[in-house]
Amino acid sequence: MLNRKASIFLFAILCFIACTKQESLPLQNGSVASQSIEQAQKAVVTTYGLAEDDTNYDDTKSDMSLAGVNTIRLGISLSTNTVNKLIDKYMNDGYNVQVIVNWENDINGYRDFPNGKDTVMLKSQADAFFKYYSDRKSKVPFIAVENEWDYQVQHGSNLQDYIKELSIITTVGHKYGFKIADGGITSGSLQRWTYSQLSGTAQMQWSKKYYVGLNNDYNGLLNIVNTFIAGAKKINYDYSNVHWYNTIRCGNGFATASQAYMNACNKKQVMCNEIGIRTNSYTLFTQTVNEITGNTPWAIFYNGSNIKGKAIKLSDQMLQVLQ
Repeated sequence: MLNRKASIFLFAILCFIACTKQESLPLQNGSVASQSIEQAQKAVVTTYGLAEDDTNYDDTKSDMSLAGVNTIRLGISLSTNTVNKLIDKYMNDGYNVQVIVNWENDINGYRDFPNGKDTVMLKSQADAFFKYYSDRKSKVPFIAVENEWDYQVQHGSNLQDYIKELSIITTVGHKYGFKIADGGITSGSLQRWTYSQLSGTAQMQWSKKYYVGLNNDYNGLLNIVNTFIAGAKKINYDYSNVHWYNTIRCGNGFATASQAYMNACNKKQVMCNEIGIRTNSYTLFTQTVNEITGNTPWAIFYNGSNIKGKAIKLSDQMLQVLQ
């Protein structure tokens, strides 16, 4: 009998064959659209992981066991550290760690990126970090540079500082053989930006499924994302990283949005190091798992704290869907 992961993978392939025309919306640029559809039809094997909110080591291990996953997402702040003992602990116990490298340690919306005066220290700290973990890079599927870079920019951080940081860490990380991804555009920004890549009926359908916010500084949002894309094309980091949340329903738009963004950034593979739902619904969670599976090699599900408007805490039943 097929296990849960194999069943979901088979289901994803059948959905691609039967429903790609319905789920992959045509983009304004015909060549990009054809690339998106072609790549979406080539389902990939998806490995799951977890990101845990406000939990301890033993509880996280229990959740990982329930989910049947071996990868945890953890972060490090290079302005103060080049070693994270918790990362070491998970690795020593046989787990893989998807590492987020931040410059500062504050929460989202309150972090700054390293600026010009920090460049020498950034290179030195990054070199020490990658050198320390170089003998265990097989346990690090990829390094994400910062977390939700666009959210930081919308709260005052300098986008050009981030692009420079991404370039520096990519160069240093590649020297030690690590795979690098960008900081994961927020789900909201990605969904809003994708609207600009659609036309006609497809655009109308998208606006019915996702918040677009044309009256909420839409041009400003486009400027932020498109400015990043222009910089991303010039940096040879390995993976396009996106975040994805479903609030009330699953619109099955992940393939369309992630492929359009990946192609715009001139990258060849999508990673998703944060996925979640904001409504405590087992059905919505399983739909989200099915939506993601086969569209990215790595899918890190966020186990939140049930704070209103944020990711929910995943139930045992939900975690077991990932087995």
